[in-house]
Amino acid sequence: MRKKGGFLFCIIVSLIISSMKVNAKDIAGTSIYGSQAEKNCFYERVVELDNGDLLATWMREFPLLTDWGGMKSPVFYKSTDQGKTWNYCSELIPEKDGISGDKLGMPGMFVLPQDMGQYPAGTILYATSDWNTDNAYTIHIWRSTDQGKTWQMHGELAPRGSRSTWEPEFAVTEDGRLICFYSDERQSGYDQCIAYELSNDGGITWDGYTIVAGEYEEGWIAGVSEGNWRPGMPRVLKLKDGSYLMVYENIHTSENGIITVRHSQDGIDWGNPLEMGIPVTDGIYTAFQCPEIALIDDGTANGRIFLRGMNDNCSASQCFTSTDNGYTWSLIDAPLTAVRNEAVGSSWSGTFLACGNKLIEINNYYNGTYNEIRCNSGILYGNQLIISGADYEFVNVANQLCMDDPAGSMEMGTQMILWNRNQERTQSWCIEDMGFGAYKIKSNHSGLFLDNENGSSHSGSIVRQWEDNGAEAERWLLETDSSNSFRIKNVAGSLYLDTENATDDVHANLVVASYSDSNTQKWHLERILEVSRFESNNIRGTYISHSDDGIIIDKEFTSSPLEDSEWRVVPGLADASCVSFESVNRPGYYLRHRNGVLELSTNTGEALMAADATWIIEDGLADRTLVSIRSYNIEDNYVRHKDGKLYISTVVSDIDRADATFRQLKQ
Repeated sequence: MRKKGGFLFCIIVSLIISSMKVNAKDIAGTSIYGSQAEKNCFYERVVELDNGDLLATWMREFPLLTDWGGMKSPVFYKSTDQGKTWNYCSELIPEKDGISGDKLGMPGMFVLPQDMGQYPAGTILYATSDWNTDNAYTIHIWRSTDQGKTWQMHGELAPRGSRSTWEPEFAVTEDGRLICFYSDERQSGYDQCIAYELSNDGGITWDGYTIVAGEYEEGWIAGVSEGNWRPGMPRVLKLKDGSYLMVYENIHTSENGIITVRHSQDGIDWGNPLEMGIPVTDGIYTAFQCPEIALIDDGTANGRIFLRGMNDNCSASQCFTSTDNGYTWSLIDAPLTAVRNEAVGSSWSGTFLACGNKLIEINNYYNGTYNEIRCNSGILYGNQLIISGADYEFVNVANQLCMDDPAGSMEMGTQMILWNRNQERTQSWCIEDMGFGAYKIKSNHSGLFLDNENGSSHSGSIVRQWEDNGAEAERWLLETDSSNSFRIKNVAGSLYLDTENATDDVHANLVVASYSDSNTQKWHLERILEVSRFESNNIRGTYISHSDDGIIIDKEFTSSPLEDSEWRVVPGLADASCVSFESVNRPGYYLRHRNGVLELSTNTGEALMAADATWIIEDGLADRTLVSIRSYNIEDNYVRHKDGKLYISTVVSDIDRADATFRQLKQ
């Protein structure tokens, strides 16, 4: 981190406003559903209807908490504004069709893209797994021909066997047939395989059972034999070149739960069923379990694929992306912060949907009381997904200075400036998608909004902060160029965010100006991920956490709140070029060392406390792609774990280096 530079009055003000921080939050989006009465909702699915509306559904109970019974009938909610608001649409009552709803779940939903059988394009199919042994089939399908208002029994597939099928997923094959993929436990010699059936009449009748992926072992007996490869949770995309991509989880493998990819030219032939497929990984981080996937056609040859699993080991605010049809992957921001809580099914099997250049995600988040079904979106601009509700620094291309609320002003009418990058809240801006490509931009320090004074169309008019008034003067459009920078255009005046007279000086005033080639009119939007979790490199799934017993390495899913392992990374208390770690759920308490042991401590204002609570993040001692945390004031001492506790010590052996290396997960 950099020290604040420039005028003395700003240095003094920075000391004042540092105690007034408005903390960056997880991206929560819009809350659709959930309450104390229905606190275990999970497993979301969403489709876009032929009129542009969105239709979403989910499970209202988590079967692991009900001994695989007690499910509730599915409800459907609709959005007419691409996910910003949602309203109740309908409820499907299985008992009306003679089917018990007690053991129904893991649904799939699909909109027919073309006429199939006697059913027109736009017909909605809803399918659900059935683990009730009294029913003859393990997958039931309902249809709606009125945009989800009412539902009729449509068809059934996967005859009942000694075990169940799960997770139906629809597509249309190259030759125009409806295909349903599912996870199948019924086959002799398989723990589970992925299979499909085909329909020539739009899903009324099915045949052509085929195994896509699975490990056969003669004599394998469920509940007796050792578990073998268990592929499942298939999700399928049709790619821009007309071929097909399937992603799925792989349980009982060397990397248990890893998500892999396979391809098909026609949607029917998927190659050797014994091949696991291409792992979804960027070489450091990997996707695990219950994939959600979507494709945005961004005008490039292949488009851009987005994917996340429920147990990915990257940031909870990121997902994976591919521009080569799933052969290689990298990380990109995700619309929602999806934090796992295994005990309640939190973030278990969410869903992506691409609508034009917008990526919509629906997922659930355990808020400490119940699972909220949440929705949020991001818009793709070149290589960057701009997330509604996320915090950004606006960095000027001409000089790498940041848009700043000068001196931490709380006053309406204050003109915004450029200033040295300092990671204070005066340079933190929350942007919200207002539809039709427009955003409002809020200062996270003052709570006021970026405004073109009086909606002026006169070049040189000031850019100020003002109360939220809904005017077009507070609406801004993002325009990208080939360098992946943005021009920021005001809706009211049709002028661009710039500096006065195109100067690139520190403290340059911000104005709106006519379009020009000046770099002062170009901006990078850099995401602020202020909260971090630190996972042990050599005891995976454990994190630096605080507890009544002090600072410990704790498992991810325990009775302790997840927030016990979340740390806000702030400028160092003793040296702003370093860092300090403030507890998220105990604000004002910092990670410090005392007598070689780590503990939480309030900021007493004493020099020793500030030095003990100041740290330097370096390349990992055991793995340079990870991090190690060095003490600021005790030379060559690093944070390490030993016997479940956290200490600082010198590092000598390979075990020392491994114990002192962590994976930093920003969110």
